[in-house]
Amino acid sequence: MNILYVHGFGSHYDPEHEKIKALETLGTVVGINIDYCKGYDRVSGRIYDAIMEEQVDLIVGTSMGGYMAAQMGSQCGVPFVSLNPAIKPSESLQKWVGTFIDYAGNDRCLTELVVASYPDIVQTGAGLVMVDSGDEVLRAQDTMDLLENIFQVEWFTGGNHGFTHMEAALPKINTFFKEQTKERQ
Repeated sequence: MNILYVHGFGSHYDPEHEKIKALETLGTVVGINIDYCKGYDRVSGRIYDAIMEEQVDLIVGTSMGGYMAAQMGSQCGVPFVSLNPAIKPSESLQKWVGTFIDYAGNDRCLTELVVASYPDIVQTGAGLVMVDSGDEVLRAQDTMDLLENIFQVEWFTGGNHGFTHMEAALPKINTFFKEQTKERQ
């Protein structure tokens, strides 16, 4: 299984991160660095290219990465796993408008126009959504309320925005992928 991991806003792809190492028990994991300050069209184009180049079987992402996993999975017909996904980025990114320093120490600038380029999360496709109830950035209950009748949604008690239940999530991700593979045959 080829897995594309999509990191969150202000972050970067780290092949040594514990989430990536955990996902590697399921298959080959690749990732790209994304600058969400470039806007939806450029970000989605970059992810689309990676999906095609790497012949991706599953997209996994956290926060804005979970949002983009859903967007691109739906668009490309690839199953996706969204961990603590942003559901309304045009609202949740507002606090970052202006200049800021990302998690790697780089200067960034996010404009109102770029924030407005991100539509609400899709509600189509083959998705598994996983939320930590302790997410301090995005309200887990809002995600549940919006998506529980559309996708398979798994609720984990505690945790945080970075999604701390990866080990417990792995069997559910594996089962979800196998079910999706069966349905597509």
